[in-house]
Amino acid sequence: MRKILLATMSVAAVAAMSPGAFACDAKADVEAAFNEQHKAPWRTEIVSKSDTGVVQTQQFDFLPPDRIYRKVTSGEEKTETVGIGQTAWTNEGAGWQEMKKGVADLVVNHLKSTLAPAKVSVEFKCLDKVTYDGKSYLGYQTVPEEVEGKTLARTILVDPETKRPVFNIISPPDLSGEPLMREAYSYPADINIEKPM
Repeated sequence: MRKILLATMSVAAVAAMSPGAFACDAKADVEAAFNEQHKAPWRTEIVSKSDTGVVQTQQFDFLPPDRIYRKVTSGEEKTETVGIGQTAWTNEGAGWQEMKKGVADLVVNHLKSTLAPAKVSVEFKCLDKVTYDGKSYLGYQTVPEEVEGKTLARTILVDPETKRPVFNIISPPDLSGEPLMREAYSYPADINIEKPM
């Protein structure tokens, strides 16, 4: 898949999606949305499908400035990870174990890169107000590309009141059908990440 669709931020029906209906600086607005997200605890839930059709779900809880919880479910397998400061632990079904430093560094570096100021590396265009899953959002979208016979784009949907991102979706530009990847963001006030051992 090409880099526009896979680029990250160093960082259901759809109605009335037309470009340019409201004035905005798309790149700056997307960066601002993700920077606003980093000010408080948030949850990211990712649903994707492997080449073999296995559905994988990932949940990340972020608690700034230095805590992360991750749960991955793929078929019957489940893995949990906790990172606090420079230390990380994992549970692959047999109980929690502290990770060795080299592996724990991967968790720590992921947390640092996620919490770093957002930098958008691709161009977005502004969409009109977008209705998705029955709610209205501010929409931003990359230029659609042909990928393995499908036309796909990345769409960021932002809550118009909080200015925080709610969805990051790779799908057909009109958001129809099953997305290739969908990240849903929520902001629970009760996220609490503690040392598991």
